Amino acid sequence: MKRVNAIESNREEARERQLSVVRERAKHEAEKMAEELERRSGATLDEIGRTLEAKKRESSALQADRESRIWECEHTLEKIRTRKEDEESASERLRQAMQQPGQGLGLRQSATETKEQQLEMVQLDRARGREAVMRERHSIEAVRRTVRKERCRQRRQWIHQIKEMNAKFPEQVRPLAEERKKKYEQATAKEDAAERALAADVKMIEEYLPKPISLEDIPVNPEETDIIRHQFDEVFTQ
Repeated sequence: MKRVNAIESNREEARERQLSVVRERAKHEAEKMAEELERRSGATLDEIGRTLEAKKRESSALQADRESRIWECEHTLEKIRTRKEDEESASERLRQAMQQPGQGLGLRQSATETKEQQLEMVQLDRARGREAVMRERHSIEAVRRTVRKERCRQRRQWIHQIKEMNAKFPEQVRPLAEERKKKYEQATAKEDAAERALAADVKMIEEYLPKPISLEDIPVNPEETDIIRHQFDEVFTQ
């Protein structure tokens, strides 16, 4: 009986050593792959993260600048509307005054010329305001297209890198399963738990990681961005 126990103990130790070797190989391969990805992309993961934060700050600055410009345009249009109402009121008073013949003809003519000049200035200001709004709109759209293209490119690159890394991990476990199959052995509880944990980690990464790095889904509101970041941290902490 002691001999049987010793054989089982030795077998268990051998399996533990094999599993440790597989884990070490997987860790080594993952480090090599991360180094290769950093070498090919020309940037480390920290640099990519800093680039993402810079893009977020740039997007927030563009949004604030756009809101400021919109407020200025609306303020200018409000001034034009107020001026137009004042001029229409003055024109109405002038029209009523002109209905009284023989009274202040010279004054009425001068006021009419003044109002005509003011109307011309209003029309000119209105045309300039429309031109400024159109230029600003084209500028904002061009910046948005550039940022959107860069986000899409980064998203496709990161998701591709994640899939490449996840595809490598099952290859590290397959030789151990094939060896057990040849010896007609079944996996121990620890081996089965380790393989299941590895598969669960790969599945979780494939399901959850592409979602938070999809920049099209990140809101401009900083509070909503923090909520998404906390949810992402909670998933990987669990």
